[in-house]
Amino acid sequence: MKKRAENEEISIDLESGDEIVPEEEEVSNSALKAKLKELRKELLATQKERDENLAGWQRAKADLVNYRKNVNEDAMRDKRRAKASVIASILPAVDSFTSAMDDPSWKDVDANWRNGVERIASQLTQALASVGLTAFGKVGEPFNPSIHECMSIVPTSVEKEDHTIAQVLQQGYMIEQELVRPAKVVVAQVQEKE
Repeated sequence: MKKRAENEEISIDLESGDEIVPEEEEVSNSALKAKLKELRKELLATQKERDENLAGWQRAKADLVNYRKNVNEDAMRDKRRAKASVIASILPAVDSFTSAMDDPSWKDVDANWRNGVERIASQLTQALASVGLTAFGKVGEPFNPSIHECMSIVPTSVEKEDHTIAQVLQQGYMIEQELVRPAKVVVAQVQEKE
């Protein structure tokens, strides 16, 4: 757009949205300051709202991450418990094999039949070990009430044997640090001298 003023040709390029404000319509300096103050207030309110929204979003994201973690932990715990439950139902068969092979008359059984039963027992034990099952409860170990079940107490005169396992009546089992079955044991205890 071209504008002429007093015999001079002045060329002004106006962009869309630009306005030419006549001098009589110019806004006073105090009005500009008031408008600037109002805009700053709006900016602060908008920044505060943005910060609140960001904090809320970050909390929601953290909550989601924690929720997923808890769901995964719950699923893993449920899986371990299910595995432990299935294994616990198999342990009586393992106990039967152990009991049969520990019996003194086991040596009198036909050698071929005995070898076959021993292989089956070994395969069962290996299969259970492959899913993380570990046996515990050995003579001489310290008694631990959280994993051992004391069935009886036998006196001992040896101080070193006090509160140790004197006999294992039934093997205990754990899977991935979770107790499947406590070991049933006889505990040695030093008798007080009178």
